[in-house]
Amino acid sequence: MKGLPRGAGLGVKHPKILPVPRTYPECTYTNPVPHFDPERWADRGYEILPGAVLAFVGAVLAHRFLGEWLPVSSLLIAIVIGMTIRTFGWVPVWGEAGLKWAAKFPLRLGIVLLGLQLALADILGLGWEVLVIVAATVAVTFIGIRVLGPLFRTDRTTSALVATGTAICGASAVAAGSAVLDRGDGRDRQARDIAGPTATALAVVTIWGTVAMVALPALSAALGLGGRPAGVWIGASVHEVGQVVAAGGMVGATALTVATVVKLARVLLLAPAVVALRLSDAGGTAAGGKRPPIMPWFVLGFLMAVVVNSVADIPGETADFIAQLTTMLITFAMVGIGAAVDLRQLLRTGAPALLLGGAGSVLAASTALGGVVLFL
Repeated sequence: MKGLPRGAGLGVKHPKILPVPRTYPECTYTNPVPHFDPERWADRGYEILPGAVLAFVGAVLAHRFLGEWLPVSSLLIAIVIGMTIRTFGWVPVWGEAGLKWAAKFPLRLGIVLLGLQLALADILGLGWEVLVIVAATVAVTFIGIRVLGPLFRTDRTTSALVATGTAICGASAVAAGSAVLDRGDGRDRQARDIAGPTATALAVVTIWGTVAMVALPALSAALGLGGRPAGVWIGASVHEVGQVVAAGGMVGATALTVATVVKLARVLLLAPAVVALRLSDAGGTAAGGKRPPIMPWFVLGFLMAVVVNSVADIPGETADFIAQLTTMLITFAMVGIGAAVDLRQLLRTGAPALLLGGAGSVLAASTALGGVVLFL
């Protein structure tokens, strides 16, 4: 036994020899199967609830009170409320998690429900000429703003969001684009906080949409456009659905009806627009995260809702309730998005994006007017 360590053969393990692990029945589940944990979900709910209530109160204030008194979109009011409480340091620690949640899930659910306001038959009834005008205006605006972005010294993410909002449907499209460009941790592919560009783009498209809402009815009268051509021009150029309704109503009943349906045709292009964003800005993921899908679940839900509304007859009262709920959900999300931004920093950095949004709005209106003159 000479040369062997003391105790060899007596059950004492040699320090250089790894023991063979023994398996016990109670230790066989090294990777337990995930299962529903009520306590975990309850803890998450308690964490989110206070901030979610804070965002909901802000949304009600914007949608039901200030939105009825002020001549601006309730979405813009909600964004300003969120930015105000952040800028003045009024966001409590217990509200942070809920405000972040409010900026995501309610928005995506609202976009799904937005599809229930679209019917393919109504859109196809516009005629191929109008559909060509809509498609050309969206494509030229979306691509043009992306190209003009570097000339206006606007970062890639902000340019993409301004392009989406201007080309499609204002604040709702900006928020959808933000959800697509978010790599999963609240940052874009360049690892920058995406809340700043989102708030900037939201403010830009809302401001220029309001300008277009006032300017286009006056220009339609000056150019001598009839009800249908004016409605097509307004529907293809003005950003928000609510702004389109207001602008069309200034011209007349025919313009209002046509403008609303044309605008909904633009909204239908939200799905290909966000897919284009995903493909053109793909490549970034959060550390340890998975690459997001090309078609997010809420866009698929949006398309399914369009199909449902196209084949089913939804009662008028139900449709009105869904429209109100959709607006409320998106307004709810706008408070959360605004609360992620310090207004002082936005004012220091937002001037190039504001100029870019103005150029994009002129591009959209010019393209649509050219189509109206050419086809109608």
